[in-house]
Amino acid sequence: MSFNPDELEAPEWVNSNFLKGVLEYNGEFTNVTIYDFQISPASAIGDHFASIMFRAKIQFSTQEHLNKECSIIIKTMPVIEGYKKEMMDKWGEAIFNTEIFMYSKVLSECSKILINAGYNDMLAAKMIYQSMEPHKVIVFEDLKELGYFMLPRIIPNENDVEVIFSKLGQYHAATFKLVAEGPKSLNQKGGLFNMPEDDMLTMFGNQFSFFKELVETLPGFEEASEKLAKIPLDKLGRKCKQLVNEPGSYEVLNHGDYHLKNMMFKGKNGNDVSEVVLVDFQVWHCGSPAYDIVYLSASIPPSMRPKACKHYFDTFIDVLKKSDYDGPLPTFELLQKDLKSYRSLDLFLLATFTVALGEDKDQKKEDVETLFTNSNLMKPFYSSPKYISYVKEVLPVLLQEGVLDDLVNFE
Repeated sequence: MSFNPDELEAPEWVNSNFLKGVLEYNGEFTNVTIYDFQISPASAIGDHFASIMFRAKIQFSTQEHLNKECSIIIKTMPVIEGYKKEMMDKWGEAIFNTEIFMYSKVLSECSKILINAGYNDMLAAKMIYQSMEPHKVIVFEDLKELGYFMLPRIIPNENDVEVIFSKLGQYHAATFKLVAEGPKSLNQKGGLFNMPEDDMLTMFGNQFSFFKELVETLPGFEEASEKLAKIPLDKLGRKCKQLVNEPGSYEVLNHGDYHLKNMMFKGKNGNDVSEVVLVDFQVWHCGSPAYDIVYLSASIPPSMRPKACKHYFDTFIDVLKKSDYDGPLPTFELLQKDLKSYRSLDLFLLATFTVALGEDKDQKKEDVETLFTNSNLMKPFYSSPKYISYVKEVLPVLLQEGVLDDLVNFE
């Protein structure tokens, strides 16, 4: 397994004194003595971008317990100079504050709602330590030690899709109840599309060009190609930003980056999936559930999307009915209305994120920072037969529904 270059060595402050403070932080352990620890990268190359993550396996004792062991995940700011560090120097404080708020104030309440409704599987990893000074850092329990694993497939199968959409329905239902009944502090807008246009162009500009070049080569796609030529990325980004920031027909706390690498799974033989846990809540925002649904749909076969969406909504309603929520229930028609309005996001994701479906994970050599700063390395992905089949299936629908025309005329 290859690792991100900036995660080969942990910052020097990740030492025995820091680990002692982590273990004593929540009062579960006192008078900790660290005997030994090993630090290693916590994720494979390309699995995430903004932060750096390490696994610490610790041997320690306390006044009450001798010879204890534990494994934790440390998430902190990049220290090696480069594009990733430059981005996080700009956005890191907001991102870490956002995630700490979710783990400390929101997710525990969501778990209580779900358990009350009879949904007892873990929602998210337990946060065991957090700090903004002198270092921005969050520490979690190690889900791998609890039997969770990354999805062993690039493209999920039908069972995977049912599990991950059910989990989204559970999470959205719990947050819908919180938003409906809770404080205004949950009404945060933000996410990917509120970054400056220059950052958007740097990260995705070449990808959108590669997408247009691909469509130009596809027989029968001449009309789509002609209209795409009139849609610059900044216009598409502004349209998506408008969608994210306007009220939905009903509102939840979107995860904001709900894709397969921000989940860990449990199941038989490290392959068959029966449970999923969510990770990485750095860009959550309040808005229509259509955002997360469309975002997640970009990574599943188009033929599976209608059934998955209905399963999501059935789970969403089931949670609300079985909890003590007594307000009006959203309807499937409202969700379908919002999903239709979010078709511009469909186009953005098809042109950018979906292309990763054509990437063979066993052949992955470049970290995300390298791909963002030298996006020409992504051009070969746009010739993948798997990706091209997605484009041929999804793009004609967007054309027929008038999405490209709307974007051409969008100011």
